[in-house]
Amino acid sequence: MEGNGSSTGQARARRRLFFLPSTFASLRHRNYRLFFFAQIVSLIGTHMQWTAQSWLVYEITESRVDLGLIRMVQTLPLAILPLFGGLVADYFKKRSILIMTQSLAILPPVILALIVFTGATQIWHIALLAFISGIVVSFDMPSRQAFVIDMVGRDDLMNAISLNSGVFNTARILGPLVAGRMIAAVGIAYCFLANGLSFLPVVLALVFISVSGVKADRKGESPMKRLRGGFAYLRSDTRLVGLFCLLTVVGVFGFSYMALMPAFAKDVFGRGPRGYGDLMAFNGIGAVAGALFVATMAKRGGKLKLLFGGILILSCALTAFSFAKHMTSGCVQLLFVGFGMIMFMTTANTLVQTIVPDEYRGRVMGIWTIFFGGALPVGSIAAGVAGEYLGLSMTLKIGSLVCLSSAFAASIMLKKIIRINLEKNVSLPQDENQSP
Repeated sequence: MEGNGSSTGQARARRRLFFLPSTFASLRHRNYRLFFFAQIVSLIGTHMQWTAQSWLVYEITESRVDLGLIRMVQTLPLAILPLFGGLVADYFKKRSILIMTQSLAILPPVILALIVFTGATQIWHIALLAFISGIVVSFDMPSRQAFVIDMVGRDDLMNAISLNSGVFNTARILGPLVAGRMIAAVGIAYCFLANGLSFLPVVLALVFISVSGVKADRKGESPMKRLRGGFAYLRSDTRLVGLFCLLTVVGVFGFSYMALMPAFAKDVFGRGPRGYGDLMAFNGIGAVAGALFVATMAKRGGKLKLLFGGILILSCALTAFSFAKHMTSGCVQLLFVGFGMIMFMTTANTLVQTIVPDEYRGRVMGIWTIFFGGALPVGSIAAGVAGEYLGLSMTLKIGSLVCLSSAFAASIMLKKIIRINLEKNVSLPQDENQSP
């Protein structure tokens, strides 16, 4: 009796200790807590890298096209390699894959820091190392996304994905702010060095994470047959096809504004690296707010409203930002851009992972990364060229209009899919009180 009372008391203490509001529900899981807090340091370093890298490119070339080209080079591997990354994620232990990719990710920023320290930096140095980083990310992302459900389960999946977005975008606030001030105070090379060292906490956290997950079946099918199986499953579900097409359009025309931010900071608002860092930080603040909003709404249904509402906010805010002439108004509009972007991305990612069964999740998330990764280089170079010849403002107006049009078309298509499948008694995530 005494032992039972003691155990009950300890259980109650643990429940009290880890009682958290619904916004942070997934932090009750020990494995996810380790992963969550380790990512904060790493992602701040990543955003310092992106900020410093874009500023270095524009400082060397003063070309908007080159801004788009470097972003394209970095995201180009995402156009094909995540397919193999997804296959690897379904074949090997995801935790082991992530330890390897996070360790390899240390090398490119450290090498770039050493090059910048020598004062011999050329544009091809930046492009080559950005490309190598893109290769590492191509194998990291499918395993990282599919690993979340292993840590928290299905019930807390949307909440965990939302909190991941919150961490990512908190880093978008802090990373550019730190980078802008570090560039001005001690030089740009220290941003790259800090990013390289920031991967170490994630590697350490992964070592202490213990998950069972779904064991891969390594017998029977060949790797190519398994790849084809992933595509076949995707084609068989019209919901997934619609979500993937929508992601591609929004990725090309909606998210490409990121490549133009150094030009907006310097040419439109007349600011230096600190101004650029401030713009990116305000965009990150909005994204964090969007992530926390989606995390709070995770178990309340209405996922389709969040999905299309995110695109609406993103498009309207981008249009408003295109008219901005002063730094203050630009920062305010970027708050809403970040909010809408994360509403869309988090909800779409959750819908896909919830629909897909465990044995296909790695491959489907690899294909998801390809669609998103392929959209980024296309959108980046298109935005760079359009910004050069049509102007920055007109480029954003066109992009936001295309996003709105695609969302309208997708909503009509989805209503038809829902109607058809309801006649066949197929469950779809159209009910606000029902998980997808």
